[in-house]
Amino acid sequence: LYLGPPAIMTRGARRLVWWAVVWAVRGEIGPSHSLGAKPSLRPSLQSGDGPLEVTGGEVEAARPEAEEARTKSKAALPMIDVVVAGAIATVAGDVAMHPVDTVKTIQQASGMSLSAAIKSITRGPNPIGAFYDGVVPYCVADGLSGAVKFATYETTKAWCEEHIAPELVPASRFACAALAFVACSVILVPGELLKQRLQAGVYSGLGSGIKTLLTVEGPRAMFTGYGATLFRDVPYTMLELGVYDLLKGFALATRRRLSGIPETPSSQSDELVAAAVTGGLIGFVTNPLDVIKTRMMTTTGSLAGPIAAGRILLRDSGPRGLLAGSTARVMWLMPFTTIYFGCYELTKRCLASLRGAPNQDAGLS
Repeated sequence: LYLGPPAIMTRGARRLVWWAVVWAVRGEIGPSHSLGAKPSLRPSLQSGDGPLEVTGGEVEAARPEAEEARTKSKAALPMIDVVVAGAIATVAGDVAMHPVDTVKTIQQASGMSLSAAIKSITRGPNPIGAFYDGVVPYCVADGLSGAVKFATYETTKAWCEEHIAPELVPASRFACAALAFVACSVILVPGELLKQRLQAGVYSGLGSGIKTLLTVEGPRAMFTGYGATLFRDVPYTMLELGVYDLLKGFALATRRRLSGIPETPSSQSDELVAAAVTGGLIGFVTNPLDVIKTRMMTTTGSLAGPIAAGRILLRDSGPRGLLAGSTARVMWLMPFTTIYFGCYELTKRCLASLRGAPNQDAGLS
């Protein structure tokens, strides 16, 4: 039989081999619609409708809509869920750990030891209630700021995951956390100021404290210590949200690798351990910043700024003054962060289950 010139036969054989290899390795084929149909000798790895897939002996083009649906199978939480979960988690942590926060504030404002601070609180006419001085304005302000903080964090984090290189996403979470705190700080600082002055005994009550603050020091005094709060809480929030997110993601990746099941869900025990480690570690590291901020807020009038306040603190108390209240702060932040993130994750799951939505296992969202 005459099969044509050898050069044509060689070119045709090369095309057939190329087509067969592509089909075997990639599971993709040219634009024909069945394995029994005559294939094109020029393989096409893409079709006009998207990547080609072989399913049950048939060749189908994967529609962009299907690809998009698979990509968004874990839909982002609705913003209302993030806001509600952030507010509930923040208030729950504040109420649970406020007594320890009161002890820490008195230590940092007066330089007392832990036992002396507790004795000074219990010496008054209402020893139990004294541990909760300032809880109302703080919960209101901190609850609202928590909602804003998580909403900002989740929004900016989702934007970064979509628009920047994957290898830069973990580092971007720290920047997102910084932006989140700056966004919520305008709500947080007035409540923090009133809380700490009530705890330190500067004001005898909430109403009289607000009246004194506005009439004697003026409306601008509501933001006394704002710079010091940013000085402390921007790095704190960067580490708090960033480290927790990374620890939780690491625990989830390890669990999935050990189980061999890519869709293994996040474990609540992993979340709680990650939260406790984050709270204790970051609480101790940022304690010097917290001492400076507390001194600025509990001093009527105002100090020149966080740097000047730090110099005065070192002059009066020495380097040990920077660690004042560090034990109480760690004792406060370890359980607080555990309750805080635990309630946040639990609230998200409850809200998602009410809508019948899938569980969210990637980071905080």
